[in-house]
Amino acid sequence: MFREIRLDFDLPALAGEMVEQQSIALFRQNRAVYSTAILLAHEMGVVSLDEIDTGFAGGPSAITELYRESLQRIDGQLNALAQAVVGEDDEAFETIGFEFRDRSLSDGRHHQQVDLVLAVNPRFTPLNLVEIALDWAKVVIGCLRYIQQAGGIGLCTSDIQRTGVGFYLDEELTALQNAFNAGEAGSDRELAERFLEEGRPPFNEITDEVDYLEERIGLLRQIIEHNPEQAFGDIPDLKGIRRFFKAHKTQAAYVDHPWWPFIAETLAFSRFVENIKRRHPPEFSIFEADFFYSDCGIGISHAVGFGFDWEEELVAQLYEDIANAGETPMSHMVVDPLALNATVEKLRILAKARGLLRLAEIIELTQQDYDD
Repeated sequence: MFREIRLDFDLPALAGEMVEQQSIALFRQNRAVYSTAILLAHEMGVVSLDEIDTGFAGGPSAITELYRESLQRIDGQLNALAQAVVGEDDEAFETIGFEFRDRSLSDGRHHQQVDLVLAVNPRFTPLNLVEIALDWAKVVIGCLRYIQQAGGIGLCTSDIQRTGVGFYLDEELTALQNAFNAGEAGSDRELAERFLEEGRPPFNEITDEVDYLEERIGLLRQIIEHNPEQAFGDIPDLKGIRRFFKAHKTQAAYVDHPWWPFIAETLAFSRFVENIKRRHPPEFSIFEADFFYSDCGIGISHAVGFGFDWEEELVAQLYEDIANAGETPMSHMVVDPLALNATVEKLRILAKARGLLRLAEIIELTQQDYDD
């Protein structure tokens, strides 16, 4: 009964065969995803033709390994592009998470389409622009708005009410401002009690608790009293930013300012984007317009503040609402094997935009030292 058991088969060979069978199954299920990712990595110059030939000659296991290596190298190149904008190694700024998905596996229908899905953890960058000279603040905000628009990522706190994600904020601000314009006065507590007693929308639609509404009105009052659009006035567009740069590029007092490199890098980024857009139709955009994988796009994932007291609380509420809804800011690109260069260019624009947002964070710290 207790004799030694003899294994008359090769266990390592059996294990190897099981791994190979698993690789075959994975490859069959993800053939379009694997091949698209590998071809995109080749288009980006991080995977060679020899590696592709060797991988496909080696069978499913080798192809699977090449696919994983391709993902790492794509991530590495995009991270390097962002780091180049910042000008230093920076481990404090996480990279964008991405994966390739076969659309037909997502909704059960056959689309013959591979999507590159991108996501990033929500982040808040508090800049103290209310404390610097107005002409500088205007140009920096203009740069931020251009980066966000061209790069497909980033949101100024002053625009949160326009997102429509989890908020009645725009309606609340309008209703409270109308109450002030009509001469209604009182403490936050008194206004909260009055609004609920009268069943005044949108406040009665949000809550029936006086304590909560009192706190909410306090926040809304801060936003109204410290309105970025009133504080900064008209913000220059790209042409205005270029005029500012050209007018002051020979003046040491400007060139030595901590925010000058940010303006210069933004203009370099604009030239990079414009060169790319000239090769594409007018409707060229970073991400697809439909939110197939999430109800909110990746653009909302990086909020940038200007230095007002209400911003941090408002941003925290935004991201809490998104999390409570079970959502993650995600966007996607359709990867066309016949137009891989377009995808590469979109990814490089996104990477540089992320680098610029991180550069703004680093300059903010420098600005504090400069003011001291």
